[in-house]
Amino acid sequence: MKTFLTLLTLIAVQLSLSNCAYIYSKSENVAARVNKLAKQEQYGIALDTLDYIKPDHFNYVFLMEEKKRITLLSKRFEEKTLSHAARQEKEKHWAEAINIYDDGLAKLPKSKKLQTARKKFIIKRDKYLNQLKNKLLVSSAKTLSKKTATTKEIAQVNPEDSKAKKMLRSHIREVELTAEKLIICAEDGIKNKDVPLAEECLTLASNLSPSKETSKKIQNLHSKLNKIKKTRKTVHKKSVKTISKKLSQVKTNAELIRYRKEVLALYKQDKSNKKIIKLKKELQIRINEVLKTGIKQGQNLYSQGRIKQALINWKELQQLEPGNAKLNDYIHRAERVLKKLQSLSKNPTPVQLPKKEK
Repeated sequence: MKTFLTLLTLIAVQLSLSNCAYIYSKSENVAARVNKLAKQEQYGIALDTLDYIKPDHFNYVFLMEEKKRITLLSKRFEEKTLSHAARQEKEKHWAEAINIYDDGLAKLPKSKKLQTARKKFIIKRDKYLNQLKNKLLVSSAKTLSKKTATTKEIAQVNPEDSKAKKMLRSHIREVELTAEKLIICAEDGIKNKDVPLAEECLTLASNLSPSKETSKKIQNLHSKLNKIKKTRKTVHKKSVKTISKKLSQVKTNAELIRYRKEVLALYKQDKSNKKIIKLKKELQIRINEVLKTGIKQGQNLYSQGRIKQALINWKELQQLEPGNAKLNDYIHRAERVLKKLQSLSKNPTPVQLPKKEK
């Protein structure tokens, strides 16, 4: 609902700006006004204003040149906005990212790239939010499951204790609501083919001593989940066989990087599959061999003063094992040296000539 209202607001703003653009186009000082809008990065309204200019306008040629200039500026602004928002998104600064998209669209409302990127961002953000909510739900369900026996016992020890009875009723209600949410969580996991999530939610729902109706739902979802697991097992078996064969024939780091991504994707989907675990170990052995050789080659290049080439080699290796502390240390060191050399080349220290003897 909130997203829909935001879109409506953007549309309303766009219509309002379009009306302003028409008024501006009829102004005598339209060139100065358009230039001011461009300086304020209000490229959308500036370009809309210029769209209303007809060939019979006394300053038509100049204004069309301005249109080309502002179009170029708007494209640079668009790319800068996309890059900035993507960086914030990567770092999971969700609020900052949406503000950047909205600010960009306020200044360039007709940008298809910004509109598309924003829509994709909203989907990704909502998916992440859902993951966090499910994580919180699972944690809550585990706690509730442990509390059930104790809460019942407290009420049974002293049946006359009204507070204990009230606490038990409240607990039972919370259990029922949590079980319903776990069912939705499992359905979400099945829909997105997230087997571990669906399994965990169904197990927790079963542990909460559900009603007959809830038990039936759990049983049906287990049936659906088993079908997915069976299909996935067949697909994974073929994938493991194919990747394992290709892995033995890998000749370049680029190929190894690609297969690493494929193996990790398989492992993420099914962490209990023994064949995938074995394949992951085989891959790691191969990566360790490449890292050992590659790091040494980089060291040789570095000692020869070929720091830039050493850095290129090490950064390629980094894609195989981003968390390798030794490799990252070499990369940071090379980057610092290159930065210092670049700074020295820009500001060379003047050589002082020796004073002439009198």
